[in-house]
Amino acid sequence: MKLAALLKQPPGFNPPALAEPAQLRAAIGRVLARWPDIVADPPENDREKLVQEMLRRLDEDDWSDLPTAFVTKAARALFDPLRRSRSDLARLRQFYVEELSVSTRRSFLGGMASVYVGSYEPGAPHTRALASALQAARSRLGGRWVTLEEELPEWLDPVYAPEIIAARMTKMAHPWGELKAMGFSAPHAPGLMDHAHLEFVRLTRPVLSHRSGQERLFGWLRPEGQEARASGAAEAISAILGHWLARDPSSEDQRYIIENLVGCYGDPRVSASGAWAGVPEQHRAVILRWLTGENIRFFLDVVSAVEESHMWEPRRKFWLSLHEEGRIDGAWVAFSAEAANYARHQARARSGQSTLRYGLQTAGGSRVNTSLLVLKIGNRIVVEGSHSYKIHIFRANSHHAPSLYQARYDCEQIRLSAGVDARSHIGDWQGWVRERI
Repeated sequence: MKLAALLKQPPGFNPPALAEPAQLRAAIGRVLARWPDIVADPPENDREKLVQEMLRRLDEDDWSDLPTAFVTKAARALFDPLRRSRSDLARLRQFYVEELSVSTRRSFLGGMASVYVGSYEPGAPHTRALASALQAARSRLGGRWVTLEEELPEWLDPVYAPEIIAARMTKMAHPWGELKAMGFSAPHAPGLMDHAHLEFVRLTRPVLSHRSGQERLFGWLRPEGQEARASGAAEAISAILGHWLARDPSSEDQRYIIENLVGCYGDPRVSASGAWAGVPEQHRAVILRWLTGENIRFFLDVVSAVEESHMWEPRRKFWLSLHEEGRIDGAWVAFSAEAANYARHQARARSGQSTLRYGLQTAGGSRVNTSLLVLKIGNRIVVEGSHSYKIHIFRANSHHAPSLYQARYDCEQIRLSAGVDARSHIGDWQGWVRERI
């Protein structure tokens, strides 16, 4: 075939052996790190055009002015989930497999290796065909694929490669970095690594009640300087939270898990889509319960610091006791500007980042420093406040009741709402609250 000729080196071509000085190796490493795949991932609206153009050229035996980059880009489209099983494209897929078996062009071989990794589906016909052709071409691969061959020859196993990779990952202190060093330039890439990730989560699940297991998994989900892994995130979140359906970790471990999950995937109360959408309700309920307690403590810690008052200790005991009784269904904080500034500084000092979300209290004048704690307790909405702000209780179905998880609240608007019970923190105010909830 003429394409085969294009993708082969000329007959008798023997490239001279060149020294590989350290500077050259370093330059190669930088290039591979910046462009981990030599196959461009084409936009969805271009994919069918690419495939049809390759099909036309195959029908007409027309390989003129055809760059290797176009051939491998079309392969990415041809072996994507929408096209890799289409019967009308079977002969084009077979054509690629045959070319892969005979080509000596390293750019094409490397591109097809990348297509194999990115389209990997254990045991699928296209995976078996690509794996078989690449196994025959092993000695002709170059670049990072040589390193991968040396470190993990099982990467071309069309059925068990994910399990083998995952088993190796469980022995790594830092799976993402160690996989990169083995030759996986993009360890979070789809295909083979999606399946390896799910198997890694399954194998790691038994140790996720311990800090060491949690640290390894969080280090894999969001390596330093990288975005959090999106594919398979719900399974990872569920594996972590599954240990705490009937019991709670220590307060230190609970905070560690909250900071990492919210840091990776956002607050499930305000970003219920994405990774959290795939987490079972009973598992989401665990972190929602934890976040309720964290928000109550967060509010009490901050307002106790910015407003000196002997009243905060009994308030702390009362609201936390209700939470421990399981009475509080949800909690949200709206800080004044002063309190929000203090909260940001404290969060950065503790962990370098602020993962707990909160709203802002926007009333000015004499209420400029007031902060609010908004609670859902059964069929009631309860609003606690700082700086001598009364407790306000609404029926949850009242259109005057403030909603939880809002960005802004006006404490004066709440105070002046119709149909609200309000009381100062004097006398038996705790009994008054209990009677109404």
